[in-house]
Amino acid sequence: MTQVANNYGIVLYELGVEKDTVETMMDIFSQTEELPKMLQNPVISKEVKHRIVDDIFPEAVRNFLKVLCDRQEVDMIGDIYNAYVRAYNEQHGILSAELTYVMEPDDEQVGQMKDYLKSKYGKEQVELAMHKDPALIGGFVLRVGDMEQDCSMKGRLERLEKRLTWR
Repeated sequence: MTQVANNYGIVLYELGVEKDTVETMMDIFSQTEELPKMLQNPVISKEVKHRIVDDIFPEAVRNFLKVLCDRQEVDMIGDIYNAYVRAYNEQHGILSAELTYVMEPDDEQVGQMKDYLKSKYGKEQVELAMHKDPALIGGFVLRVGDMEQDCSMKGRLERLEKRLTWR
């Protein structure tokens, strides 16, 4: 993510745009891959792009999107969204984490994982994105920001292989 995209995400948050509105905007972008290309296209006039934005998007994000169109920076919308979510979560005491597993944990295990993360990071709420990956062989990988805790069999085997080949 570029610093420019990060700045845009923070600005979008500071403009007071509701999270639901931003998610609606992203849903609209995800419905067709042609829309971002059209809004990024330098051949299409600003006026046409502005009309498209006015016709399709919620009012709260229209001016923001028009600025992106004018500056040919619509292609950063995914990174801008990620920066917005980070700013939103930080201000609301929400921790975003990602759990990759082989066997899906039950509700009690997920609750314990969330409680652990709340206490470790001092957050009030945890959003845990969960993904299944049989390639891990067993165990799980937990990611929070730049931190990764690899408790998978695949990770253990890779670390063992490094130790054995290093000597």
